[in-house]
Amino acid sequence: MKRNFGLDLLRAISIWLVLAQHGGLNIIGLSPLKIGSIGVEIFFVLSGFLIGGILLKDIDKNLSAKHTLLNFWTRRWFRILPLYYIILLFKFIFLDHSIGYNIIYYFLFLQNNFYGIDFLAVSWSLVIEEWFYLFVPIFLFVAFRVLKSEKLIFAALISFVGFVIVMRIIYVKHGNVPYEGVNGNFPFRFDALFLGVILAFLKHKQWKLFLRLQSPWIFSLGLLLFFFYIYYYWTLAYPINQINIVYFPRTLGFFILPFTIALMVPFVSKIVFNEQKNRLSLALYTVITSTSILTYAIYLIHSFIYDLVFQNLLIYPLLQWILIIGLTYTIAWLIYRFIEKPILNFRDKITV
Repeated sequence: MKRNFGLDLLRAISIWLVLAQHGGLNIIGLSPLKIGSIGVEIFFVLSGFLIGGILLKDIDKNLSAKHTLLNFWTRRWFRILPLYYIILLFKFIFLDHSIGYNIIYYFLFLQNNFYGIDFLAVSWSLVIEEWFYLFVPIFLFVAFRVLKSEKLIFAALISFVGFVIVMRIIYVKHGNVPYEGVNGNFPFRFDALFLGVILAFLKHKQWKLFLRLQSPWIFSLGLLLFFFYIYYYWTLAYPINQINIVYFPRTLGFFILPFTIALMVPFVSKIVFNEQKNRLSLALYTVITSTSILTYAIYLIHSFIYDLVFQNLLIYPLLQWILIIGLTYTIAWLIYRFIEKPILNFRDKITV
């Protein structure tokens, strides 16, 4: 199956932002929202779009709930869990086992809400993703079986996003919850992923609205709103951090940022890139698509490599960066080639 270059580009941008943040590059004063967090927001919307598309195709097959749900979960779990558990156990066995039996929170993706993410900080976004994977197929399957009408299903998706926003507002105002207390709390972050699901629904049902959203004008509007919101957030965070004083960034702000990204996804998804045009085009295409393929492995391992290089090698910053990126991509490729790909091949043999 031919890859979608536009979506590969978005995935590559998201992981590059994460790598840049953890490497020490950031926008001064943009805290606690960092450029790596922006990358994660891009991935949330993109994940909802891709997963939503997969589920909608499965639901159209009119198979039983048991088959549809179990098949989806099996494929997702084979994609996410093996490598995650390998990295988790590697750190626990060889680097730091002080967490003790509390590692069970990480195995069950409960660390965000009940323990803390310090042991494997990058896992905070995986918690949100995993609970989304559990919930969204049930939501869509029930919506299609009960509501049947496309317009009612679309209304249900919009209503659920509104419900999450309202619940987040109540949650924040009731306990004056800080930004970080909302950011990794999965029930209050589903709207970001469901924005992607809504886009997937519009595309799958071939509604004219999706074609309109693919307009360069809508992309430009999304990009403009994106930078406007980042600037607005910056004015609240710098020079005096007021993020945990003002309600907006802790409530509606968690919707606005992925919404601006969602406005850009339809246009980007139709980008066609001619990699055979010249050697430079081929090189650019290779870097972007390879990064997209290796994104998950890069995300899980890059912090280990950063710590190793930054703490043990006192060399020029540029050389540090070259070494870090080189090691990260090399190890990620080895993991993909000898762990991820064989597991995915096995998955494809036992599922539809």
